[in-house]
Amino acid sequence: MLKPDRLDRFLPQVFPSGVKVSSFAKHCPHCKKLVKSAAMHGVALMVVDRVFILARAECPQCGSRFEVKCMFDDSKQVHPVLLPTLMVRWLMQWHARQLRRRGIPLKPLATVVGDEQQEAVTTKERVGLLLADNEVIKSTETVGSYLGLPIVAWIEYQGLRYDYDRAVPEEGQFRLGQYEALFDRRLIYRRSGH
Repeated sequence: MLKPDRLDRFLPQVFPSGVKVSSFAKHCPHCKKLVKSAAMHGVALMVVDRVFILARAECPQCGSRFEVKCMFDDSKQVHPVLLPTLMVRWLMQWHARQLRRRGIPLKPLATVVGDEQQEAVTTKERVGLLLADNEVIKSTETVGSYLGLPIVAWIEYQGLRYDYDRAVPEEGQFRLGQYEALFDRRLIYRRSGH
């Protein structure tokens, strides 16, 4: 279900409000230096409008290892999670199963392997768009269904039309091209004429 990975591979996270969080870091409790998500291993999962993080971090400065158990919202406020680790893990697994049953991929973005590609996604260098339902005009015509939900033939964003291209694979790993947009976290559309 939820596979632990380097935490920066779960970023960026895009909230339903459109707010995008591209980086995450915590202070080391031992030396107080900032430890970035690349030095953490665990999982991050959006639950409604909160991102929950459960990970182990290793400080690159002092080598100290510590647990990261927190959540943040679309105002980018980080709050500690006071539940026991086992309960947090169980709740995240349960929510992941619910998302899977509804056909929603666990990772809202491409799993990016190369550092240069990760940087491109993080800095938003025209790699692709992430579009929410309230940002687009949708076609009334459908071209089929995917995981029990309809696929609209095209969407329009800022005056540009995007035609349906393909669905996100069930394992949730994919890459967005320059003229592509991820819509509804499960469908990929390509700008007309490209």
